[in-house]
Amino acid sequence: MPPAAVKPSSPLRWFITLTAILALTSFAFPAGLRDWLDERNASGWLDAPLAAARQIEAASDAIGLAPIGAALRKRFALLVGEPDH
Repeated sequence: MPPAAVKPSSPLRWFITLTAILALTSFAFPAGLRDWLDERNASGWLDAPLAAARQIEAASDAIGLAPIGAALRKRFALLVGEPDH
């Protein structure tokens, strides 16, 4: 029987899965992440993550994900009944 590197129900598997989901979400919706961090940065503690979010947003825009994210945000806003900002 071959040894399994990571068991399907192990905490490491959950950590890797959640980290991958968060990374993909932040890259797919960088403007939302940047806005969220900017709203909570009154004390300046989030300057480093905010700078990283701005760089992620620039990279996302450079490869053409901005229109896709905007369309998804607009569709979600329609679903929940809120105007798109």
